[in-house]
Amino acid sequence: MAPGTLSSSSRVAAHRIGSLLFCPACGTLLDLPRDDQEEIACHQCGRKEPASSYENLPTKTYSSPNAFPSSLRSKRALVQNKVAGGEAAKDRDPVAQEKCQKCGHIGLSYKEMQLRSADEGSTIFYKCLNCGDQTSTNN
Repeated sequence: MAPGTLSSSSRVAAHRIGSLLFCPACGTLLDLPRDDQEEIACHQCGRKEPASSYENLPTKTYSSPNAFPSSLRSKRALVQNKVAGGEAAKDRDPVAQEKCQKCGHIGLSYKEMQLRSADEGSTIFYKCLNCGDQTSTNN
């Protein structure tokens, strides 16, 4: 029997973690097979694994909602820290998607300040982006 091969009755399958296959003899990550390859040789120990070991492997992917920007999602957000053109709003107050009590415009900039003692809530100051009307709320 050639080195790096096992008889079919004593063959140990490659270790699988997710969609990656590792050599059962030395633990080295095995390469993906090319279309014309029937076996994959381990670069470390030379053991050969059949390319069919890669068939029908389940693949799971994970992403966060922020990984794929969406103008619709940002319109639905309660607070937006961006100005027109998509650039970050530097030295500007954040905008809450709230309705102005005076003119009905949706979009109030706000600031939060701690005016009372530390064990009490903060005060939120709102300013309408359309008419400039200012209101405050104690949290």
